[in-house]
Amino acid sequence: MASTSALTIGRKDYEDYISLLPDCLIHHIFSFLPTRDVIKTCVLSKRWQFVWTTISDLGFSVSSYHDSFVDRVLTHYVGPKVKKFHLDVILNFDFFNPSKIDPWVHFAINHQVEDLLLDVYSYQYTPWGHYLEKAEDYTLHPLLYNCSSLTKLCLTGCHFPFSESISWSSLKSLSIDNVTSDVLQKILMGSPVLEYLNLTDCWSVEGIRIHSRSLRELVIINADVIGPPLHISTPHLLSLRVRGAHFYEAIRIIEAPSLVEAELDFGGPAKSDSCLLKEMLCKLQNATRILSGAWCLWVMSPLKVEDMQISLLNCKSLTLSMPIPKFSFPAIANMLATAPNLEKLVIIFKLPDCVSYISDLDSRNVDHESYWHIKKQFKRWARHLKNVEIFGFYTCLRSKYEELLLLVKFLLGHASVLGNMVIKVKSHEQDLESVDSLKLLEVARRLQSYHKASRDAAVILNYLEEVPQKRRKKGVRVTTKCLHIGHKNA
Repeated sequence: MASTSALTIGRKDYEDYISLLPDCLIHHIFSFLPTRDVIKTCVLSKRWQFVWTTISDLGFSVSSYHDSFVDRVLTHYVGPKVKKFHLDVILNFDFFNPSKIDPWVHFAINHQVEDLLLDVYSYQYTPWGHYLEKAEDYTLHPLLYNCSSLTKLCLTGCHFPFSESISWSSLKSLSIDNVTSDVLQKILMGSPVLEYLNLTDCWSVEGIRIHSRSLRELVIINADVIGPPLHISTPHLLSLRVRGAHFYEAIRIIEAPSLVEAELDFGGPAKSDSCLLKEMLCKLQNATRILSGAWCLWVMSPLKVEDMQISLLNCKSLTLSMPIPKFSFPAIANMLATAPNLEKLVIIFKLPDCVSYISDLDSRNVDHESYWHIKKQFKRWARHLKNVEIFGFYTCLRSKYEELLLLVKFLLGHASVLGNMVIKVKSHEQDLESVDSLKLLEVARRLQSYHKASRDAAVILNYLEEVPQKRRKKGVRVTTKCLHIGHKNA
């Protein structure tokens, strides 16, 4: 007997089921496809021939002056509103007129765009025609400065004229690069409901002041701030992340009582100013997750435990990120002293720009007595510590052998509720480092001999087996293995 589907197909009144789908469902399918692929669906059936002309999300990638795809799509578009308009342009000033972008932006604004992305990379050939050099940024369309429909805006490679005022009454999320202090002030004044601000690649800018009552999340990546210190006054800020930045004066957190997450991984002033550091840490009283970077730990190094009169009672998760040459057990201990209720500790040892200083694994002469004042107070710091993760452990061993093992020894010896101490390799293959079996065995024996305050404590060494370098270059997949030390079920 023929199947139901076969009988259905054989009927004269067979329907084209794909043409029966409602517009809302077709638009949902389109939301998973690039715009170029969406346009191609017009050949599926007569029903689908014009559905794409009303889609709410448009995205284009343009890299050639002769690519007229954007113009053709916008000419046929009949939808009343564009929710998302993403434009990625590689702009060659020798062949592409920057003003060609203006009508596209104008189109988005006229269609009440909510989510606008402009990623413009501009370049031009040098006189001899062989090398490329970065050209000037694309100057934004004037209508964009007063677009009330915008709720999310991402700008890369775009320039703001200084004379223009800004009014983004509905904007909640802004990501922008290479912005000046003056323009940033106009943005903050003209964006009364802004909640997320991401500043990237702001080089050689004068002192920045970020004053906002609406801001909830602030991200600063790769900035070089000269002149006065960065001032942050944000009473409702929940998350602050500063990464890969350098400040000639330290960050001044004037007001941020709502902070629950802070990442402070930046280069600070050349002077070691403990007062500035203490002032900054005091503003993190309510933070539950804190990442402390190289400058903070460098200032911590010469201080004594009794000098750190700061108590971050709410901090449950602490990450310490430092270049290997700056490794300092006192700095780590001082930072731990500020978080008596800490439950999770993550330590990230990073390679410096130059690694030639690293010698082979060798035991070094360490004055253990110099840490005695730390040892006497360490027990109360680690009473809530449950989990420890260490990245870059094996590379750090090469130059900081005894100091690093001393840190591990103290953590194991005083963390009475410790469950796992996980020593990991990096996630990126270029950071992966194998350790030969003899050195791994030597380290394992040292760890095995250490007293453990918690009977459930386990050290899990995540390592790579020795793999010939030529095999790695051929793309051989490198797998990691785990060595359990001290676990009751191991």
